[in-house]
Amino acid sequence: MSHWLILEETGQTLASLYQKVPKLEYEWLFLETPYADFLKRSPLVLRVNDAIGDLLREFAQDPRKGISPGIVVASQASEEEVLAHLRRCLSVAFYGNRKGMLRYYHPDVAAALFAASEHVSQAWLGPIECWIWHGEAHPRTPAASAWHALCADDAASEHCVDPANSTQSQAGASPILALSRGQEAALERYIRVMRAWKELRQPGESLEDPKTYRRFLASARLEQELGQQSDPAVVLEEPMPSPSQWSAS
Repeated sequence: MSHWLILEETGQTLASLYQKVPKLEYEWLFLETPYADFLKRSPLVLRVNDAIGDLLREFAQDPRKGISPGIVVASQASEEEVLAHLRRCLSVAFYGNRKGMLRYYHPDVAAALFAASEHVSQAWLGPIECWIWHGEAHPRTPAASAWHALCADDAASEHCVDPANSTQSQAGASPILALSRGQEAALERYIRVMRAWKELRQPGESLEDPKTYRRFLASARLEQELGQQSDPAVVLEEPMPSPSQWSAS
């Protein structure tokens, strides 16, 4: 089983990595995708091997405030297959026939997408054995941050394939991955939480500080701000505008 580390580019990520691993080997996630013009903001994909073993351990020790936010994927497939699938997952269909780019490589977005396995189509796994992220198990019940994974042998994810819930990009092309209604609802709530965070946080508080973030998630002020839409199972009747978190722009 091989593992790949996908790190968000913060503007300092690549320079920091070169300081730690002079002969760094990586792939731009946005390369060979419709987002190739945004390479300066492209996440980095690093295959975990002896050369970056220390880098992975450093990431694991402080995955929120350390090198850069990111996730890990595990697979027995070739790197070419894994990269092709990760790039395919960037473009998704949502709210029926709308399309956008999904920032699944941030751990908070990964948690919204994958924490409820019954909402995840098997198509998300493809050649990947496990999606792995660090964070809250569920934003409605904040607890100590921990590592979480969605794995191919999760029974709940295997019966979730919906042939009608996919969009064909071009004749003969692979269908674009479609968000389930559960994933849409979880992302809607995540976006509402992020908006509330910007409005309610205190000066100096950081989203990447797990203790501060958990206190915020558990606060009565947040529940009051979210109101009746605080339950991720509730799907908005009227579609929200395309979330900025799903766009490369």
